[in-house]
Amino acid sequence: MFQFFTFGGKQFWEDVFFYQKWRIQRHYKRKVCRLLDNWDICRAEGSFETCRKAFVKYIEVCEIPRQSGEMVVMLHGLGQTKSMFRTIWRCLTTEGYHVAALNYPSTRKSMRQHLQQLNFFLSHCEDIHTVSFITYGSGALVLRRLLNETFDWRENFKLGRIININPNNCGSDLFEILTRYRIFNKIFGPMLKECATSSVKGIVKFPPDSDLGLIFCQTPLGRFVEPFLKRFESAPINQQTEASFSKEIIRFRNARIGTLKNRKMALACLKFLQTGKFR
Repeated sequence: MFQFFTFGGKQFWEDVFFYQKWRIQRHYKRKVCRLLDNWDICRAEGSFETCRKAFVKYIEVCEIPRQSGEMVVMLHGLGQTKSMFRTIWRCLTTEGYHVAALNYPSTRKSMRQHLQQLNFFLSHCEDIHTVSFITYGSGALVLRRLLNETFDWRENFKLGRIININPNNCGSDLFEILTRYRIFNKIFGPMLKECATSSVKGIVKFPPDSDLGLIFCQTPLGRFVEPFLKRFESAPINQQTEASFSKEIIRFRNARIGTLKNRKMALACLKFLQTGKFR
């Protein structure tokens, strides 16, 4: 097999295995898998079992150290990719955390299908005793569904801390508007409707014992579109707002368009994972 850098395809490949920055990805439609090293070079292709056996061989060849302790799983929002977490990822890995910023084809599959992928991924995590989560946007809704399902992986790990960044726990008014147009439903897939305000009423809240922190960050683009969105803003579900999901809240104003390109936010995430407090 010709080994070279992959060309992304982040809305077509889903992560199903992670170990020391090596990952196995599965094509959302063809179901073929590929093994990527820590430089995103494809080292093997075929079934999951084929890629898993190839990884075992590379453990000795590449002297991959054994991982242990806590893993932080990052879940992006609708239409986004794992690359958005780069600043936080670097901060946490520098402090010794195992960080798996996951790709899942958010514009290609339903939330139920994403839950099946995440269950498969977590069921194949090795040498880890605690799993914490950092989500962005609609990733919070995916995580809520995941934690309230009776999947086998919950018996293997202790649930650590959870950080939601600009979450859509009450649904998205913007997504509600976009669902009216066929073109946007085609572009963003079935999750667009599932994350709209009218569709989240039946999603159970986070487990009551969750150690949850919320980060709200406003960018120049967010300040520009906010007056427009307020014209379509829905009434809070059961009088809940995004801030009512946790008492541990911190707010930032970002001069950059990219919400997560903020060193102070990355340090706040690190602080919360270590102590349960942002400050």
